[in-house]
Order: sequence, then C-alpha cells, then structure tokens
Amino acid sequence: MTRIKICGLTREEDALFCASQGADFLGFIFVPSTPRFIEPERAAAIATRLKDSESTSKIVGVFRDASPDYVREIATLFGLDLVQLHGNETDDDVRAIGLPVIKSFRVGDELPDTTAHPSADWLLFDTFEERRAGGTGRRFDWSLLSMYPRTKPFFLAGGLAPDNIAGAVSLVRPDAVDVSSGVESEPGIKDHTLVERFFEGVKRA
Repeated sequence: MTRIKICGLTREEDALFCASQGADFLGFIFVPSTPRFIEPERAAAIATRLKDSESTSKIVGVFRDASPDYVREIATLFGLDLVQLHGNETDDDVRAIGLPVIKSFRVGDELPDTTAHPSADWLLFDTFEERRAGGTGRRFDWSLLSMYPRTKPFFLAGGLAPDNIAGAVSLVRPDAVDVSSGVESEPGIKDHTLVERFFEGVKRA
C-alpha cells in the first residue's frame, strides 16, 4: 500500500494520533519562516513520547537551505530517521548530512530535472509557488509525473486532501503521499476526523 506522511506537526496529541492511525512518516518543520515551524526542543519532547508509545512511524525533519552541520545537530537532538530538504541544497549537501534524505522538487508547468541529486534516497514532488517553498495546499498537474522514470521512490505532495487522495493515488501510483494543510483545522493543528478520512482514502485507492 502507498505509504503516508503527515507533515507540519506541532502538537503531541496530533503526532500520537497520526501514529496510532498507522502513519509511516511524521514530519516536523524546522524552517522558522513557515506557519508550521516547531522549536527543535519541543519537537524532541514529542519524539520522546512517540518512542515511549512504541510508535513505528519514521520521524522526518524538514529543512530549507540549512547547513549540513545544523541539520546533523538537530538530527542528533531529535533522533531523526530521515531528513527532508526543501530548498536549493546540492547533492554535496545531501551526502554531507549522513542520513537518509528526501529531496523535494517544486513542480510548475513541467517536471524539473530529477537527476541532480543521485545521493537522495527519496524524491518529493510538490506544487511550485513563487513566494512559498512548500505547504501551498495547491495541487500541480499530476499527469506530469508520467514523465518521471521512477529511478527513486517518491512522495506526491501538494493539495492532497481526503476528497481527492484516492484519485491521486490511483492516477499517480506514488510510493508515498505527503499531506499537511489538507488534514488541518488551521496551520499546524490536525483535524483527527480529516486524518481518519485521509487514511481511508489511501486504503480505497
């Protein structure tokens, strides 16, 4: 089955609920300019609770144009399983981090070059928006992914929600999906009913 990442978590109760629903990945955003930013110390406390609950969800830290040294520092504090890079990071940056990396690409009118980050373990395709690097809540033309040669496993992101996730998975057949605003009542606050419906939609696809 397509794996599920719930991103932009800011509250312990939401993280624990998403883990209990079977989320494969839980994402915490360490980009201060974004509405779902979480202080590393607070995120580390949530990660401890997740591990105490025997959660099997992988913990993902999301960064944008941070130095590899800073990423490694947070990864050590937090016990990250994967790192997601959402900026202009190079493949040298990917290698320097020393952890499994999800490299994000913003998709506009055409599919970007996916060959420049051979060291990444996963790719993630999100919607291009001039003033924002992610979390737009808008979808791109998913049919563009038919051009992707699937050389690496990938996440589909951008505008996913309970009402369209089954269709998205059926059309694109991604290895994983990434949702944030589509299961929220407000930025950083997850709506547990929407989370349940999202999981049901993935299972139906």
